[in-house]
Amino acid sequence: MKKIFLFSIILISSFTLTAQSNLNQLSDEQLAEYLINQTCTAEPENALKTKTTLRSEKVRNVEPLLIQTYEKGPSKTELDAFGQSCRKRFDMIKKALDSGRNYGLSEEDLALVRGRTWEDFYKKEKENYVMSRRSQALLALGRTGGTEAKKVLQREAKNMKSPLQKSAKAALESVNQ
Repeated sequence: MKKIFLFSIILISSFTLTAQSNLNQLSDEQLAEYLINQTCTAEPENALKTKTTLRSEKVRNVEPLLIQTYEKGPSKTELDAFGQSCRKRFDMIKKALDSGRNYGLSEEDLALVRGRTWEDFYKKEKENYVMSRRSQALLALGRTGGTEAKKVLQREAKNMKSPLQKSAKAALESVNQ
């Protein structure tokens, strides 16, 4: 039994080390996207649990990409892809509502949803998407923990008016662990 337990620990450790070294082999853009996608919540116990060991060269290269995503939001290409996906969702919802079923909604709620235009729907969805990507970029900066990341996170964590203050504070907690 002890041999099986020891073997399991060795096997898990080797997978972890392999995964971390593979992250260092990704292009800077791929690594930035990976880190953003791995940090989708501001809850420290969930979002930033896994510490990845990145080479300092990788951190220096990827942090500007993460900072750019935080400051400017998603790229035009990402927004275009999001817009197409959003349009499909809107059309699917519209088709479902036009079927005559009420899906458990009251008549008042159905009227509200049916009255939503594509423009209103897209505007709200886009705002949420942009804010989410910016928040994820901050959380990803908490995983890199470089000098520039710390500066950005400290500045955002002190900004009492920022809707991203909670994300920045969670990311800072991760850096300081």
